[in-house]
This record gives sequence, structure tokens and C-alpha cells, in this order.
Amino acid sequence: MQTLNTDLNTDIVLITQSANITISEHGGRAKCLQRLLRMELPVPRTVALSFALIHKIAAGTFTNMGKILDHFDSKTLLCVRPSSENTEWGGPSAILNVGINDETFKEISITLGDKVAANMYLSFVRAYSIHVARLDPEVFDSIEGNDEIALANALRAFEDETKEKFPQQKSIQLQEVLRSMARAWESTTARLLREANGAPADAGLGLIVQKMALGNGKDECGSGLLKLVDSNTGKKNINGIYYRQDGLGIEAERSNKPIFLTLTGDGPSLEEEAPKIFENLRIYADLMRKNLKEEMQLEFAVQDAEIHVLDGTKLDRRAPAALRIAVSLAEDGIISKEEALMRVEPQLLGELLHRQVKVNARRDKIGDGIAASPGAASGRIVFSSEAALAFRGARGVGCVLVRRETSPEDIRGMHSANAVLTERGGMTSHAAVIGRGIGLPCVVGANNMHFQIHKKQLITSDGRTLNEGDIITVDGTNGEILFGETEMVEASLDESFQTLMR
Repeated sequence: MQTLNTDLNTDIVLITQSANITISEHGGRAKCLQRLLRMELPVPRTVALSFALIHKIAAGTFTNMGKILDHFDSKTLLCVRPSSENTEWGGPSAILNVGINDETFKEISITLGDKVAANMYLSFVRAYSIHVARLDPEVFDSIEGNDEIALANALRAFEDETKEKFPQQKSIQLQEVLRSMARAWESTTARLLREANGAPADAGLGLIVQKMALGNGKDECGSGLLKLVDSNTGKKNINGIYYRQDGLGIEAERSNKPIFLTLTGDGPSLEEEAPKIFENLRIYADLMRKNLKEEMQLEFAVQDAEIHVLDGTKLDRRAPAALRIAVSLAEDGIISKEEALMRVEPQLLGELLHRQVKVNARRDKIGDGIAASPGAASGRIVFSSEAALAFRGARGVGCVLVRRETSPEDIRGMHSANAVLTERGGMTSHAAVIGRGIGLPCVVGANNMHFQIHKKQLITSDGRTLNEGDIITVDGTNGEILFGETEMVEASLDESFQTLMR
């Protein structure tokens, strides 16, 4: 295997501890992998491709795949993943098992078995056909199973649709995968979506080409995700999922089934069945937390009881978790108190001060609008302030004031209601300003619903008719209107909140 000299060329860089990798040139994922290597974590061999090179590939002006493939053994299967400057900007879907073909299928069949080999090849054929060749997914929906018969049917379907044999050369497969991902990123639709999410329309995309950790073998094998804290609460709780894969020597009934990471008593766990692997994963995740100064999600694969760290991403989190994580990092001396304060955005505090719809609660969404005042509340529909006053006074139950738009005459009705919903208005409308001022959940501008105030009816976005007295839930944090009474969680003013305030 030849290692190219990339000191003078940052377009194609083998990621090492000292390689010239920058977020502005190669993206956040490439830089994170370098940081993981600097922690001496077991990251598979990876090559980073720069924004400039991906732009050339999109334009069709770069075709020398040998400059990339020379970094890998000829028999190595590869995966390609996006690496934008900001991971929140997204990117095209990853493509796995690049390089598999009829020849490598036979070799994998000998070492790992026909079923494993067929499943790997079939997965690549489907992904390549849909995301690279842009074939209709329905062509492959009718193909059932993941054995050699299904594989043969998928290869035949590709040939029927393209009038060509499925590509067998790794260089051609890689070239087309890279070109497809590059062009997808630079498409008009992708540019508009980036702008809508606050990202520059002309933001660059890097790609990483990584040696596949197959997660199959004679010993413990699989893949999974590990987190050190709960994404909803931020409380310390090792959680995630581990998919044990098919392999020689592994009982069939234990194969391809997700198992818990920690011992819960609800079923088999990685902690119980492979304690050394579990403990090493925990150590790796803790190292990432301390060195990257953030709660991370660890993506890993296990092949023949050997761990491969595939990626580390910032943990997605809800408001209570974001606050608790910031406080915890400061208390552990990983970040300063000043930085912890800056990590908690003002609107996040507003969310914490109000009741919210429970994360996993059943949601029957009937409309949406502008989230004008945070918090959530349920109540019976009323269409006037007089009705809100009478409804609460006479019946002692909560109500939701529904108006086309509110005016100063509605103040008393708003004070009597649990929440407000209006057809018109924006963030500076009367309902929004008063709602925020008195801590009342409010959604405005719900113009995908039809407000028939005189008939005392509300027509939902899916055509249902609701009458005065029917129960709805207004989620002022997310801008959603839900049918019925939805399960809530109370304001989270716990010890972490008090610590942050101090």
C-alpha cells in the first residue's frame, strides 16, 4: 500500500494526528476524526477530501480516483460520508460498502458466509441504484429478503433500468458515489434548504472516505451508538443501542437483534455479555467528553471483539438536557462558568419556565403556526373573550381562546384562558406580545386552519370540524395545535436551573 505525500496538497489528505486538516477546508466531521485520533482512539483509516476538490468533482473535472484509492488496500471496502463545515447543515446520505462486487462477494462468502455477503452486496446495490444512479426506489421495494436470490433480482433490476451491468470496478463505483454526493449538495433544492436553515447557500462540502469496519466475524461483532447522558433530561445515564450482527459462531437467534448497552433486566446487554468492550466504549466516550468539551454521541463498530470508533457527533438535546449538560461540564471543570452561561440560549430558558408537551407523548397534529409564546396547555375551545370568562367561571375548567386575531378588548379573556390560538398575526402581533408578557402559551398565524368564528367552528388542516367545547392542545414552543388533551411535563426548575441562575 502506497501512502501519498499530501504535505503540499490539502485536497486529498490521509487523516493522521499531524495532518493539515481544517474545518474551513475539510469540514467538521474530518476535523473531529483527527481529534479522536489525537486521543489515540481506534479510528479506521480515513481520507479527507476538501471542499475545493468536491466542487471539482461536481463539475466533472476530477476523475483520478487512484489518488484516493492508493491510501487503501485493494481489497478494502469503503464508506463515504459528508463533512460540511457545520454538522447541523446536514449533507447527502452516507454510502457504505463501496468496492463490493462479484469477486469480493465470493471472498466474503468464504470467510463470513453466503448470507452476510449477500446482505452486504444487496445493501450497496440498493443504495447505489437509488442515491447514485437515481433509479425509482419502487423498483427495489418489491424485492424481498436479503439472500442471494434477492441480490440476483436487484442486480437484474439495475440492468433492466439502466441497460448496463452493475459497475464492478471500485474506482468507477467511488467516482460515481463522490460525484452524486457532490452534485446533490450543490443542487438548487439543497442550496435553498441550507438558506432556510440559516446556512450560506454556497457553503462547501467535504467528504471522507473511510475503511469499512464490517462488524462481522467469528467473534463478537456488531455496531451501535453510545451516549453518556439522557438526551431529554441531561441526567447521567449510559444509553444507546447495539446491533449484534450475523457471523460465524454466533447463534442465529441472537443475530441481527438490537440489545441494550447496560444491564437493565429487560433483556441481554452488551455490559453483561461483553463487559470489556462495554467498559472500553465508556472510557472512549468519557475521553471525548473531556477533550472535546462537549457531550458527544459515539458511533462504533465491533469486529471480532475489536472496537472501531467511526464517528463522534454532538449529542442532540432538548432544553432541560442542554441546561443540565452545560452546568455539569462547568462543575466538572471541563468548561468555565462563563462558557456554560453562553451555551444556554435565552429562548431555552423560556422553554424551561413553562409546561411542555412530553417528548414521547402521542401527537394528533391538526394544524400549526408561529410559536409566539412558549409553553403548552390544553383546554376546551371558546371563540370569544366573554365565553372564556363564562366558561371558566361557570364550569371551573380550562379553555383555549380561538380568535382571528386578538385586540385590547380580549385581555380579560386571555387572562381567563389556558392558551390562545389565532388565525392571523406574527411575533409582534397583539396576541404574541400579550401572551409572552403574561406567560400564556400562544400560537399565531395558523392559516392552514379555517376559523369560522360566527359558526363557532374550527376546521383543521386535514378537514376535521371542531366545535366550541372540543378539547385541543396549543404547543406554543413548537407552534403546533394538537387534538385532545396531550400528556405534559411540568416546568423544569431543578437544581441545575438554580445553579445556572446563581
